[in-house]
Amino acid sequence: MARFLGSARGRLLAVVDTQAALDEIVAALKEPGIAAEAIEIFAGDEGAAAFDGRGERNGPAARLLRTVQFTLMDQMPDFAYYEAAAREGRFVISVKARGEAQTKRAVEMFREHGAHFINRFALFQTEEYERWHGKEPDLPGFMRR
Repeated sequence: MARFLGSARGRLLAVVDTQAALDEIVAALKEPGIAAEAIEIFAGDEGAAAFDGRGERNGPAARLLRTVQFTLMDQMPDFAYYEAAAREGRFVISVKARGEAQTKRAVEMFREHGAHFINRFALFQTEEYERWHGKEPDLPGFMRR
């Protein structure tokens, strides 16, 4: 099972709809010098469990953490979207980009290859670069943006 992501801080996350687009993005990310260990891919039920937007799969401590985070952090509804994307057969790519230039280049690569729902998570804010494309996942109303 993928490790539970307690926080997305320091990550640039995006949804990629196809394996071909994902492969192109990963190859393109090497150009701005992003190290392979700074890139993570989440897919399928295992990838969805890493986000666990409500903390249901990772035990009582995870549920409590997600409840507190949901009330205090603007990024928590995003986890439900990433979780749903992985479960629906899409891919969620995470990049720990260094600095603004690397972040901008990664966002460009994501956009060039059709990635969407692109967000960068910082300590106190989330920067949205691209909204969700297409039909949104079926989520409870309180989990929507």
